[in-house]
Amino acid sequence: MTFKITIYSIFLSLLGFVTSCSSDDDHVVQPEHQHEEVSKIVLHFTNIDKPTEIIEIPYEVPEGSTEYPLAKINLPVGTYNVEAHLFAHENNQYQEITEEIFKHDADDHFIFYQILNGKGLTIAYTNNDYVDTAGNKLGYNTVWTVTDEANNLPVYLYLLHQPANKKQDAVSLQELGGNIDLEAHYQLN
Repeated sequence: MTFKITIYSIFLSLLGFVTSCSSDDDHVVQPEHQHEEVSKIVLHFTNIDKPTEIIEIPYEVPEGSTEYPLAKINLPVGTYNVEAHLFAHENNQYQEITEEIFKHDADDHFIFYQILNGKGLTIAYTNNDYVDTAGNKLGYNTVWTVTDEANNLPVYLYLLHQPANKKQDAVSLQELGGNIDLEAHYQLN
């Protein structure tokens, strides 16, 4: 009987040792990967009448900068399908986070396009745009119609985080609320 108790004691000791030596990593919940800042946007313009005519306009906000460079967009008169691709700078390279922003965090984001002089350009949110859970279009896919009046026309783009409203026809940021994740300044020629 002493022999059985001794084997049983050894077995329990070994069992306790094995379970106590398991890696603490097994119990650590890894946080979801979050991109710190959206620091680059690339607008893809596709001429609706000439689908092979594609123009890409990259816009990068220098890290730590409070000045916004002016990117010029030279578009002939016409109608363009426009997609907004978003990037974060991570590990010395850019990672596209468009789907993360517009699909996984759709309720928290909205792109507002502000035309400072309303002549020469209209921007419409499309039916094939990303939408949030309330059905609001988010501004990833828009249609830009350029007329001959568009000359040195300022257009500002704002990626908003947690806006109070997602009004496509807003005139100013004050109507929308929220924080600005990315601001880009363009000049349409």
